[in-house]
Amino acid sequence: MNIGSNIAILSITANGRKLACKIKNLLDDGDIYFINNKKDENTSLIKENIIKSSEDGTELYTVKKRLKLFVEEIFDKYEYIVFIMATGIVVRTIAPLVTSKFSDPAILVTDEKGTNIISLLSGHMGGANEMTLRISELLNSNPVITTATDTNKKSSLDMIAKKLNAHIDNFRDNVLLINSMLVNGDSVGLYLDGEYNNIDTRGFTLLDNSKSINKCLYDEEKLNKINSKTIVVISNKEYLEVDNSFKNNYKIIRVIPKNIVIGIGCRRDTDSSLLQESLNDFIHKNNIDKKSIKEIGSIEVKKDEKAIIDLSEALKVPFKVLSTEDISKVDDLFEKSEWVKKSVGVYSVAEPVAHILSDGNLIIEKNKYKGITFSAGRLKI
Repeated sequence: MNIGSNIAILSITANGRKLACKIKNLLDDGDIYFINNKKDENTSLIKENIIKSSEDGTELYTVKKRLKLFVEEIFDKYEYIVFIMATGIVVRTIAPLVTSKFSDPAILVTDEKGTNIISLLSGHMGGANEMTLRISELLNSNPVITTATDTNKKSSLDMIAKKLNAHIDNFRDNVLLINSMLVNGDSVGLYLDGEYNNIDTRGFTLLDNSKSINKCLYDEEKLNKINSKTIVVISNKEYLEVDNSFKNNYKIIRVIPKNIVIGIGCRRDTDSSLLQESLNDFIHKNNIDKKSIKEIGSIEVKKDEKAIIDLSEALKVPFKVLSTEDISKVDDLFEKSEWVKKSVGVYSVAEPVAHILSDGNLIIEKNKYKGITFSAGRLKI
């Protein structure tokens, strides 16, 4: 069996199989499995018990294996599993497999007529709620979502983190704390250090981000509304300029979006330790949290540069390589170097790379080190 999608659609009746085909065609995505074996037998390898076929031109697989055994095989192979059957069957089937909302796939359930689409498991982090809304809209069905924040039409900290691909210290505890406050009507402050126009802020008390965070935190009119004495700060800064007196009275939870890109230029055979030490100095001086780095990049002639490859592995972020042609289209926007032009074919590397990777939102111009240059951009979310 070759898995060609991140969505599995499972049915056990003929009507369910027809609905599965309809969902797949509407989504233009999905692997359909028709489970056609109710015997209590431990069949062998999965590939020996799956028959590829089609219904009205829609590709599907007939599985000659019990539902429970088959689901065990695919549970960690798909991001979404849509069950077309009774909820009770699904609950009993997946119960032994469920471990954490941070790792379990999104589980959706619908009846074989598609009347109700239920978000059963991993509603937020797994994306079950979003997929439920998507499928119910396509089928003109009733979406059933029971997560408390959604029911109360409030945002949630885990969904904000997912949207921003963000890091939060003590993720589980802080998510539970903030979501509980929002559901129970407590006022939680929210400070957006940058442009974050596409996140859901319902339920939060927005603080004035036209001021520095320190000045904003002394806005008594706003702070009096925050009965929970808790403030969520979305920022990719390494350190926040907040007075200790305020820290003692308020709990600050930091959300660090992964939206910083770093452009790198360096001499051939640059020492890996020197590059990493220089980057640490660069981000510290410019108040960038290392956890916010999404990717690093350089020119194509540096694709095999060991120091940059080692840095990519140390940061656990992708190393993007840009062509000379692409860089040459924008390098005239930045300070020119004839030496760089003779060496690599463009007038500048770090700044145009950061400019391109950030879709034109350069935030830090070129910083020079010993045979190394860095520049930074920030993706708009």
